[in-house]
Amino acid sequence: MYANADWEIRDAVLGDLVIGEWPVHYLSAEGIPLILRSAIGYFLPPAMLGKIFGLTHIDIAVHLWTALGVLIFLLLLPLPRSAGWRLAAALLLVVFFSGMDFVGVVIATESLPIFPLRLEWWSPLSYPSLTGQLLWAPNHCLSSWLAAALCFRHRHGREFLAMASAALPLTLIWTPFSVIGLIPFVTLGAVLGIRHHGWRSVPWDAILAASAFSLPMLLFLTSDIGHIDSVVATTPSTTAVKYALQQVSLRGYLLFVGCEFMFLALVMAPHVRQGRAEFWLAIVVLLALPLLRFGPTNDLGLRLSTIPLVFLLAICLQTLFAQSDVPLRSTLWIAALFLLIGAHTAFNELWRSATFPRWAPNYRQTLADHQGGQPAEHYVGRLSASPLRDWLKPLPAPRTSAE
Repeated sequence: MYANADWEIRDAVLGDLVIGEWPVHYLSAEGIPLILRSAIGYFLPPAMLGKIFGLTHIDIAVHLWTALGVLIFLLLLPLPRSAGWRLAAALLLVVFFSGMDFVGVVIATESLPIFPLRLEWWSPLSYPSLTGQLLWAPNHCLSSWLAAALCFRHRHGREFLAMASAALPLTLIWTPFSVIGLIPFVTLGAVLGIRHHGWRSVPWDAILAASAFSLPMLLFLTSDIGHIDSVVATTPSTTAVKYALQQVSLRGYLLFVGCEFMFLALVMAPHVRQGRAEFWLAIVVLLALPLLRFGPTNDLGLRLSTIPLVFLLAICLQTLFAQSDVPLRSTLWIAALFLLIGAHTAFNELWRSATFPRWAPNYRQTLADHQGGQPAEHYVGRLSASPLRDWLKPLPAPRTSAE
């Protein structure tokens, strides 16, 4: 299948993990050692297989590893339990769940979008569809999908805090954005859990163990992050500012949040009976995320929006398919219309993947060479700035694409 352009970088990271010495490192133009401290958890199982068996079939390992994550995610969602049209419709909703980017493109550009090009960057803000996340950045989205689905599934159980204590450090290995995105929902679940089950339900030993386990990885991932681009909502736009960091007007903000989730949320809100607290928390988080942007393509919004979007998806599934009665027919048709319009986004992604020509991955080109000789700042950090520098083994010469 066709792979989007970002996979050139993902393939380079995987190739460096397989061929290079760990910790993977590079040299800056000034000869300063740089260590790879990006979201690498997704790549570690395929990389281990690659070190043992070589690069020949590593792409198959990536596909199988990704498919396993998607399968577990689907099993965690509140889908109908019996086969039939309800299960089929629910699965289609999962695949095509997205904001109404088609409407956003038409209003923002005063023209129809070009099929099947990507719809999601009609604004400097972007909340990707679940299908778009999977096809562009499974290394970021899968851990967020699984952790969010677990939190939603166990949100009322006495075991919630123990589950969250185990999940948070494991998702941190994949990407810190998963942990940051989970914090509001874990906090809400903890407050509700303590209210219902008392303080004795708090697994202090699990929390302390999770904190100790997470600390080294947290120090590793946050090494030298001060150089990564970031802005607040009031930052004036200049020609030097990257598109994803440009200032957005109030009209642009309202158009974005309306098309991406707010219209659907307002239609669904009167019928949400289970998970109302999580529903409104997801809305608040999605409303607040555009106020701060971090990373050259605003990774903060791209990645942190995943958690609340999964909660909204789960609540939509529960409201539309898991309840014994059906919402008011007129409201159901309005919600279905919004979801159908949103499905254009995921459909474009799937069409490109199925019909565009496949290109062979290049695992031998290093990340540094792919990015013009020096990796981008959101992928690497200076070894001298890492608090773990004295704990890492001495670095050999970094590999080159010729190796």
